[in-house]
Amino acid sequence: MHARVTTLQADPSRVDEMADNLRKEDVPGFEQLDGFKGMTVITDRNSGKTVALTFWESEEAMRSSEDAVKSARERAASTGGSQEPQVERFEVIIDTMA
Repeated sequence: MHARVTTLQADPSRVDEMADNLRKEDVPGFEQLDGFKGMTVITDRNSGKTVALTFWESEEAMRSSEDAVKSARERAASTGGSQEPQVERFEVIIDTMA
């Protein structure tokens, strides 16, 4: 399994709006992408720092999804009042979530 980690600095007062938009507008599309395994978004409500993790069946599936998720990433940054998000890619070597 592989994971894409997107970090952005959002306006703390807009975190809920950003999360609602992701949940309603973007996650349904992610679920249709080949190899998509799930998404977790964590935030620090005081600072607005938000980290989105998407999980993919393989590195190939993660790489193939790049274009499809780029607009969602840009929308989340815009809604959250953030600068350009930082994106990193990893191989998952331990996963204890059911």
